[in-house]
Amino acid sequence: MIFRFTRRRSGFTLIELIVVIAILATLVGIAAPAFYNHLKAGDVTKCRTQLEQISKLGLKYSQDMAHKALLPTSGMDDDEDTKTVNESDGWWLSVAPELDSTVYPRSEKGKMKISTIFHCPGDMRVHVGSDSVMMADEKSVSYVSWTDATEDRDNPNSCIRTTARQNLDTLPWLSDGNPVKGQSVTDLATFRKMVMPALERHDSTIVVAYASGAIKAVKVEDDENVDAEVLFKRIAPSLAKKKNAEDEESEEAEEEADEEAAEEE
Repeated sequence: MIFRFTRRRSGFTLIELIVVIAILATLVGIAAPAFYNHLKAGDVTKCRTQLEQISKLGLKYSQDMAHKALLPTSGMDDDEDTKTVNESDGWWLSVAPELDSTVYPRSEKGKMKISTIFHCPGDMRVHVGSDSVMMADEKSVSYVSWTDATEDRDNPNSCIRTTARQNLDTLPWLSDGNPVKGQSVTDLATFRKMVMPALERHDSTIVVAYASGAIKAVKVEDDENVDAEVLFKRIAPSLAKKKNAEDEESEEAEEEADEEAAEEE
């Protein structure tokens, strides 16, 4: 009797390995976008929560008799008693002490230490670390102030006066954006400069805190072809309407001046 031994094949063939790799790549391709979207949605949720907290601090600030019915803005007049910082540099310098007046007035090298709730998790311009506080400046703070300058018409960046009979539900106070020292969002030009760059943070969504305290996440469906003017009107209809009225008044005044000059000639 003749015994024949056959060697049992071990491992995978090259073709089998290629098939397995292809399957894994397909699964990763399917799961990655879902995971990415989940992370972005988490960023938006956290951003909303933070702006809700900050909005309450703004309400607390506006209830103080020293600045009754005012929401602080970047560029407002520095009328406070603090000596180490200039409140006109950034709105957060006025709001942060409302969270903890014994901790956050601290200043190092001209910068105030504030809570990391002022930093959006989707803002990658600077890494703030895992501490509960951070050095505050235009790069670490992720939100910009808006204003209709109802406190002082001579200062276009002055505070929002919440008793000026404007519609506070359509007037933003804060939103995602890249702060500029001493400047608030007041028109389409400043909106393009300060807010539009923040569209890349969390899936083309801008989170907005309105002067009324309402928080909204404004979603842009096509960030490549977004019209800044259309988005500006969506986020701040009352401010856009106010600016249009001012522009019309300015044009009428110019036309009247031209007519008077022509008559004199």
